[in-house]
Amino acid sequence: MSNMMKINNIEHSNVGLQPTTETTKPNLEIRAIEHTSKRFDFSFLKPSKSYNVHRLEQQQYEREYRLIEKASIYGRRDVSKQLSHVNIRTTPAAFSPTPNEIGTHILARLGSQSAYCDEGVISIKGSTLQAAIAVNRDKQEIVLVLNRDQKATGIKSWLNKVTKSQSDYLYASNIAQELVKVRNKCYSSYAITITGEHKESKLIKYALESAFKVES
Repeated sequence: MSNMMKINNIEHSNVGLQPTTETTKPNLEIRAIEHTSKRFDFSFLKPSKSYNVHRLEQQQYEREYRLIEKASIYGRRDVSKQLSHVNIRTTPAAFSPTPNEIGTHILARLGSQSAYCDEGVISIKGSTLQAAIAVNRDKQEIVLVLNRDQKATGIKSWLNKVTKSQSDYLYASNIAQELVKVRNKCYSSYAITITGEHKESKLIKYALESAFKVES
């Protein structure tokens, strides 16, 4: 890893390690944000003085990435409406890249017959791994969502005998590296954030470390 880049690992009680990077290259940040798949948000509760305010802020920060995963991986249109500033799946975009545009670039560089891209979601035949692309226009950020939930694969889970395997790490690594290359070449003003549920922290960390290798 280049000595121009420093990784800061901030540990939180429920989300594990959250690597971020500081780099002298403007707008070429690469980081990872994990989130928890909470079903209930008690934002209406007023925190007591003893409540960890930093943790509350962190939960609000994670919430956006949790919504992006719901909209991109699970195709939740009701959630997409809450993210009008984020290009998800087939969101039309005149002045920013679309998820499918970036996904197609990555797919072409992967050169794998097992991978395919549909509406900005890269899937692998025989694997539960799905890698969804989203573009946050406000933050100028490309979001890579990594997901291995069998429920998200739907009918493919029995048509293709989908399973989790060690090869998922290789695919996630390759996708992350090719995303960095595509970003550096075509969308250099955009930062990259790799995200997913906390249960996939090892997969996310592996993909992040692979992405750093392109920068070094």
